[in-house]
Amino acid sequence: MSILLSSLFGCNQKSTCQDFQKGNFIIKLDTEVYSKYERTENTQIETDQLGNKIYYSIEWISECSFIQKFDEDKMELTDEMKMVNKDGGVVIELLDIIGDGCISYQSYVKNFKDLSLKKGSFCKN
Repeated sequence: MSILLSSLFGCNQKSTCQDFQKGNFIIKLDTEVYSKYERTENTQIETDQLGNKIYYSIEWISECSFIQKFDEDKMELTDEMKMVNKDGGVVIELLDIIGDGCISYQSYVKNFKDLSLKKGSFCKN
């Protein structure tokens, strides 16, 4: 009975990629918040330190990976943004849970992984 109750109430449950698919997240550089993200099932809004917003559409390709493209319906795209979208968007792969509420990731332009690979982490906000 106690096993059933503990599984029902989430007492010892570990985070999974699903915990990072939707919600509000932050990326920090050193101790300062670099940007904030608000993610739904198929959209993401990034807000930088100055309050500038970037809008993305999201397509989940697995539980731990998605492709994001700049959303031309919500903002005017720069030439670089248009090029990224034309090249398949940015692939985000969620890698490892770090502590409580954070996850590491790697990202790259879909058709140019070797040239554009970046790694980092973000946390629930």
